[in-house]
Amino acid sequence: MSDSTDPQAGESPAVPTLGQLGWRRRPGQAPQVPAGHCVSRVAVEHRGAYELVDGTGEVTGALDAAGRRAARSPFDYPTVGDWVVRSIEPRSDRRVAITEVLDRTSLLCRRAAGPRTRPQLVAANADTLAVVTTPSPAGSGSAADSAASDPAGHRIEWYLTAAFGGGARPVIVVNKIDTVSNVEYEATVDALRRRLGSAAAEVPILATSALDGRGLDSLGALAGDGATVALSGPSGVGKSSLVNRLARAEVMPVAPLSTDGRGRHTTVRRQLVPVGGPDGGTFVDTPGLQDLIPWSGDLGLPAAAAVLDGLGQTFGDITALAQHCRFADCSHTVEPDCAVIAAVQSGELAAERLSTYLELVADMEAGDSLSGP
Repeated sequence: MSDSTDPQAGESPAVPTLGQLGWRRRPGQAPQVPAGHCVSRVAVEHRGAYELVDGTGEVTGALDAAGRRAARSPFDYPTVGDWVVRSIEPRSDRRVAITEVLDRTSLLCRRAAGPRTRPQLVAANADTLAVVTTPSPAGSGSAADSAASDPAGHRIEWYLTAAFGGGARPVIVVNKIDTVSNVEYEATVDALRRRLGSAAAEVPILATSALDGRGLDSLGALAGDGATVALSGPSGVGKSSLVNRLARAEVMPVAPLSTDGRGRHTTVRRQLVPVGGPDGGTFVDTPGLQDLIPWSGDLGLPAAAAVLDGLGQTFGDITALAQHCRFADCSHTVEPDCAVIAAVQSGELAAERLSTYLELVADMEAGDSLSGP
């Protein structure tokens, strides 16, 4: 489907066109849409229902009975950001019927919390994953120490691995720069780049302030030409405030700062928000994720999707060194002639970076060993 078939092309910008929602970024041929059906995008996921948006406005839909019977895993159900084929007219409970989930170009997925190994889909068809964090204020210790203790800093490699592995481009957004000096901000960036090692060259770092608007043009530009940007990170870093500023409306709830000046947890669901403008674009606001362990199994993406080895991209320096270990299955902990350990001992590789890598690998392998549907 091209923009010429966009039902609301040329009308009020308050109703986004399919092109502004990202339709023109989809590769390959347009799907065959049966008569009485159209294409929509999932904006919000509820239990068993979905809020859908397209050039005609918003409707509520549900996966039809055939789709539910055919589903074998969570990957077979729609999630926020998915493109779906749905009936134009409601079929039951005033809901339209979702008859097909179109192939995804990317998928951000984590291991769901709980005792069972199961995937939790975060966002589909995101071009960029923007990991939002905050800078290190004076008096809180060094920027490096803050990055190691703050959830956004400590787990930032987890987010990058999920992005690379799911086919999205990772970007780090240091929000709330209005709370620190330029020196403190630069110290935060330096600490992040040291922590990222070889991945630093592949991961841009943006500075923003949802309060005074600094950096919002650069962040908004990521969603140009109908692109989709998923915002993730821990609670209280200002993701919803950024979305509201970009959408020029209070589309996401926000709460006042706590008594210690920190943000509060407000987002309780994932939501796709069109940001408007002639170039369109959408942002996906996600609840604060204190623990994002990348899903290590098959994401069900088509072969055409640009999916990379997430772990290898995030820790390219370590995986390159590992090629010279004596044992192909070296754990980089106690084995003799381990090139990774030797690099740490010589100062070529930071010990903290190896520790972070081993922790992430252990988290992902622990998920593989758990059982349950």
